[in-house]
Amino acid sequence: MNGEFLDLANARLPVDDRAILFGESVFETVRAYSGRPFRLERHLSRLADAVRLFRIDIPCSAEDIIGAVYLLLEQNGLDGAGRQARVRITVTGGQSEGVKGLNKKGPAGLFILARPYEPPSEEAYRNGVTLAVSGIKRNTSSHLSSVKSGNYMDSVFARQEALDRGDDDAVMLTTAGNLSEATSSNLFMVKGGEVLTPNLGCAFLPGVTREAVLELCAQAGTPCKPVMESLETLMGADEVFLTNSMFELMPVRRVGTRVVPSCPGPVTLTLHEAYRGLVAQETAP
Repeated sequence: MNGEFLDLANARLPVDDRAILFGESVFETVRAYSGRPFRLERHLSRLADAVRLFRIDIPCSAEDIIGAVYLLLEQNGLDGAGRQARVRITVTGGQSEGVKGLNKKGPAGLFILARPYEPPSEEAYRNGVTLAVSGIKRNTSSHLSSVKSGNYMDSVFARQEALDRGDDDAVMLTTAGNLSEATSSNLFMVKGGEVLTPNLGCAFLPGVTREAVLELCAQAGTPCKPVMESLETLMGADEVFLTNSMFELMPVRRVGTRVVPSCPGPVTLTLHEAYRGLVAQETAP
């Protein structure tokens, strides 16, 4: 935290940090495999885009953050073979001077957490998850829709809405009624062997795992198309899956009351196997 390694119990933010007063923070969540984070540099590139948008100056370089991540994994005993970890890198707006614009009084805050991660069981991947359709919309005119911000309550409310209905997660639409994403993951559909995913005009955070899946489709010659489509397209899909850095690719077995015909479907399984191969290749010692 701000250059020091601390026990979690001793890590504290000042009550006048802009993250607390205004929700002004951005973050990245990275999965580490045997002490090696997957595509950490890509996550940090996206973090740099977010801090520029928020006009936050990080008081260290990307190389400093990379070094701190590896040291933190080591100090927490998360660098051994087979160990899985969740690493969260958070940048806060720093001390507030009371002005609610983007001008900052002091330096940004930076803290990194590394915790053990238990991935879903293979049974969970076989069964898939269920999605409610949330009434909370992603705002196509809001900067917050396309960055990983600590101002996260829309997703929290949408997730709780799903849990209250007995579902695992929620799919969110844009204010224009188009498909956007789930509460913390990107959305993919398969129809007639073609992979579809919302395009960048659909008010969502373009994930690092989403990017990798698009690469894998291109390499394998699998038809893949970013689209701007309504809920009807999702309801007519042969396969549906979600992507994020922690659970990788997760099949969906039901959306609302509609059972997805194939869960996990052949395209989903092939892409997940290819993704795991990519991870193994890029995190090899």
